Amino acid sequence: MALQGNLEDFELTDVIQLIQLGQKDGGLQIQIDEDIGVMYFKNGMVIHAKTNFLRGEPAIDSILSWKKGRFVFNPGEEAVENTVDLPIQQVVLEAARRIDELGKIQKLIPSFDIIVTIVEVPAVGVNNINLMPEEWKVLSFVDGSRTIKEIAQKINISEFKVSKILYGMISSSLVQIVQRAEPEKPEQKKDETKEKKKEGRGFFGLFRKK
Repeated sequence: MALQGNLEDFELTDVIQLIQLGQKDGGLQIQIDEDIGVMYFKNGMVIHAKTNFLRGEPAIDSILSWKKGRFVFNPGEEAVENTVDLPIQQVVLEAARRIDELGKIQKLIPSFDIIVTIVEVPAVGVNNINLMPEEWKVLSFVDGSRTIKEIAQKINISEFKVSKILYGMISSSLVQIVQRAEPEKPEQKKDETKEKKKEGRGFFGLFRKK
């Protein structure tokens, strides 16, 4: 039975990732109004894409911008040409870059107090992902301890924009959610103050902080 549904009910990136995880061969056809797009997969990787007027990566860009329409995945359907050589994570990241709806982002990142960390064992193809300068900037502050809010403050970018960038990275398996940051308790703050006083008595206590 073919995988099929409506883009209003299913995210296209979720369907693509499902095909990738199953390492499926076939064609994913999406129809919107008078235009028809098809993405062809080999072992779960995109090898060709087309619409009525486009071929290759431009076709993928167009398909990923579609918000409505029906899709059907036909297992075993083969491409007649090979026009794409992109890791599936790059395709998902490109789709995430187009998202401007807070509601979709909040499904994955419900709070700016979320803490994320870099995936230690990346999936195959992650090394070939091309990040934009602003994405590299955000990634450089992902350390498994900073919240989204703290990262935004560090690099002077809005919390929503940082969340959007991280949404793409989480979807592409570059980073993963560690936990929600919990507010510090008064007792915890007191203990930290005591620790800082103790540190001040040691070797580093000889130097004053500006």
